[in-house]
This record gives sequence, C-alpha cells and structure tokens, in this order.
Amino acid sequence: MLLTKLDLWIGKTLFVPLIIKFCQLTRQSQYAVSRLFWFIAALDGFHRADTLLSSIMFGVMSIFMMLTASLRADMPARSSLWFRMLAMGFLALDLMKGVVAGEWLGTEFWVFVLIAEYAATIRTIPPREHRKKAAKAAGASAS
Repeated sequence: MLLTKLDLWIGKTLFVPLIIKFCQLTRQSQYAVSRLFWFIAALDGFHRADTLLSSIMFGVMSIFMMLTASLRADMPARSSLWFRMLAMGFLALDLMKGVVAGEWLGTEFWVFVLIAEYAATIRTIPPREHRKKAAKAAGASAS
C-alpha cells in the first residue's frame, strides 16, 4: 500500500506532467514515447558499457528497442509497480553515489528508464491547449 502511494505520488508530480507535455508537443502517443525512451536508455547503456558482455547485451537491446519503436510504436505497453520501484531504488543509489563520490555518469540511464515506464502507465493524453484559446478564456473571465 505504501509503495503504491509512493509510486502514484512520484508519477503524478515528477514524471507524468512532463511526459504529457512532451507527447502534446511532439504529437506522439504515450506508448511511442515509452518506446523512444527505452531506446534512448538502451543506447545510453551501450555507450557506457565497459565489458564485452555488457556491450553485446546493450547492443542487442538497442537493436530490439529500435525495431519495436519503429514497428510497434503505438501499441499499448505495460509497466509494473515493482519494476518502477526497483528502478527508483537504483536511481536513488546512483544519486547517493553522485553526492558522495561525485560520480554522476550513468545516473541518466535510470531517469530514461523511469520516463519510459511512467509513460506506459498513462492511459489518455489530454488535448493540447492552444494559447489563443487560453488567452480568450482568461480575457473573458477577467471582464
């Protein structure tokens, strides 16, 4: 119960508003954005790989995510609470390592993963509010 409330608060305050704005600006679905950020995370992991095994693993993951992002971009994606909390834990560990040792490289990987996972939790994207309509509404309410 506590993890669910924490997950809901993190999503609503930190990730979902930015993801919705990004979806509205790019006119992409939340599922396409989820797959895009998984692809970015895979490329970041490939870039940071320091062993042959991790290079192969992230290279295969990058190719797989590129194919799913291009072939199945708007198909619904799934996300699970336990995986988001695991990624949040790894992000917290990386942030503590950054504060203590000054090693910030690699922290962005978990941010990309969390953006991808929280994008998959969004069910509907509200329509983009146009500035002219918002200005008219503000002007009408002021008079």
